[in-house]
Amino acid sequence: MGASGMTISCGHADGLGSVRAFQRPCYNSKRMSIRLIAVDLDGTLLNSKQEISPANREALGDAAARGVRIAITTGRRFHSARPLVDSLPFPVTMVTSNGAMVRTLSGEVLHRNFLPRKTAIDILEAAADYRPYAVAIFDKDGRGQVMMQHNASLDGPLKWYLKTAREYLLQVSDLPSALPSDPIQLMFGGSPGFLEPIEHLLRASDAGRRVHLTWTKYFERDVSLLDVMNLGCSKASGLRWLLKQMGCDPSEVMAIGDNYNDIEMLRMVGLPVVMGNCTPGLTDDGWHVTLSNDEDGVAAAIKAFLLK
Repeated sequence: MGASGMTISCGHADGLGSVRAFQRPCYNSKRMSIRLIAVDLDGTLLNSKQEISPANREALGDAAARGVRIAITTGRRFHSARPLVDSLPFPVTMVTSNGAMVRTLSGEVLHRNFLPRKTAIDILEAAADYRPYAVAIFDKDGRGQVMMQHNASLDGPLKWYLKTAREYLLQVSDLPSALPSDPIQLMFGGSPGFLEPIEHLLRASDAGRRVHLTWTKYFERDVSLLDVMNLGCSKASGLRWLLKQMGCDPSEVMAIGDNYNDIEMLRMVGLPVVMGNCTPGLTDDGWHVTLSNDEDGVAAAIKAFLLK
């Protein structure tokens, strides 16, 4: 049980909510030696209203007051993620775009790992039939930070993504030839069933061997995002860079996530925790399972492992 009487179990999530606990203790009664908490945003720190609950805010603040560093590790662009955490009253490091950028909350760039322009062009050529569902994301302010073709599918599943990106969106006649520089990443958005064939198409292509592909799937919204990152780039690689600067070992990290793009990060750290609302299959490695994002699952995990 967590400090507030809420169960933190170690096991498999049935569907999106219920948890079957393994018949073994989930954590040692001795408080873990944790120097950094890496926490995802959507489906994890944010509730279904896209807010950080008072309980989650307080638990992170209590951890920070004890000297624990807080890193936000998200697939979102920095400009999309920052407004959601800007009011947190403690220092936060931002690992955004699935590890492609590490920045301070004020915007200072600490590390970048972008997709080479030539590789991005080759990916878009290999997936030409899916180009209306493709997004290129750049490290720049204002219009052109998000780039799509004129024939892009703006009202389908991508509508959910673009609601926070309209002011940054630039539409062009031909996306491959319009890429002005190395993008942070490419992304394809659509319903899970529709987009799944693109992964097989890209993995079979020459360009696909030069990138890292990672999924984020929201089955309840019928939305999936296939992120195309530079080879070796993931939340884990961005976090690993940050840990190296800190002189911190991955065993001293607690990571909390809910989706497929969190898997490398969860496998890397000493204390992996998944949300009770996590994507099906995410608990197959036997990671600790906390409450859902609408039940202050982040706070429950922090209290159970760090603050008890």
